[in-house]
Amino acid sequence: MAILQAILTLVGRAAGKILNAIFGWAVRALFGQTSSREQTFLSIIVGAAVAWPVLLFGVIAPRVAALLLAFVPIPHWIPAWTIRIVWLSLAVAIPFAVGLAMAAKAPPHAPHESFFKRTVRGFPITVGLALAFLIMFLSVPVMRFAALVRRFESADVPLVTTAAAYQQVADRIAQVLARHGFAMRRARPGWWVAAPIRILLWFGGQTFRAYVPGRLAHFVSADLELSLYPSGILLRGRKNKVTWAHGLIAETVVHSEGLQTVDPQAQALEAQLRRVWKTYDENPAAQAGSPRLLARLDAITHALGELAVPFEDWQVIYRQILQVDRAVRGERQLLDDEAPAQVGGASSSPAAAAPA
Repeated sequence: MAILQAILTLVGRAAGKILNAIFGWAVRALFGQTSSREQTFLSIIVGAAVAWPVLLFGVIAPRVAALLLAFVPIPHWIPAWTIRIVWLSLAVAIPFAVGLAMAAKAPPHAPHESFFKRTVRGFPITVGLALAFLIMFLSVPVMRFAALVRRFESADVPLVTTAAAYQQVADRIAQVLARHGFAMRRARPGWWVAAPIRILLWFGGQTFRAYVPGRLAHFVSADLELSLYPSGILLRGRKNKVTWAHGLIAETVVHSEGLQTVDPQAQALEAQLRRVWKTYDENPAAQAGSPRLLARLDAITHALGELAVPFEDWQVIYRQILQVDRAVRGERQLLDDEAPAQVGGASSSPAAAAPA
């Protein structure tokens, strides 16, 4: 049992970022913008939906399912039929809980449906989440082993996009990487990469279409692979390539429609930064050094000082404030060698790019 727990822990740590990139947007797609407290509760509901196959397995083998799910052996004096009833009740309750949560908190983009219809929709969505997770749970260890054989490393870049902004973000990332010597080309992603998204679209329908693109952006080269999911970018490749590409992407996406934070409060502040940059882009020559935009950045910085969010989100906002400040002052970004005039800033001489 200790060996099994160690294996599952290792797989869980290795798969955590990948699974978050693929499923981290599910709560937002299902329920819209939420508070931190609501997000925690709704994340638990989505997590229970992901574990739904184990509940079904519990109806067939109740004692084995309890051991797999909680590592707790059921005493033999407890009748198997009573445990089976518990598993069956949970298997029926979880889809209803997903549907009721969707009916009670429908996101703005959701099509108008009756309360009953949205509740019933919890069943196919639960099936979709469960199947998509199952595919990833089985394929991630294989992907990790293949990366180990090729001496590849992996990195995750948080990035929340919508279906409308997805292609714009993908194109911008591809352009920046190309300028820095990454000879990457678009490619068809492997089935283990695309299948979870396709399954969620099949079972979720309109619920997920506002966040899921029609085609997954996947780029490859001899020593780097990039997959753009609705809430994250997965990089796999040689260590030096992954590190450099990670830095370029993290710097680039701040000037796009994608959001790099997860907490709703942090996302609201990040959206304010996007509006500052959008205002600047409308007329860079007139807005260069604008006291109004710089004052707005000062106000956002003050709000950051009072923001109670995880440090990962806090430092993302901190970095983005510095990036927008450089743009407003007519300075290029630190890593990318594109002149500010080309990205909406005042013209200046581009610096030499670091080696890729």
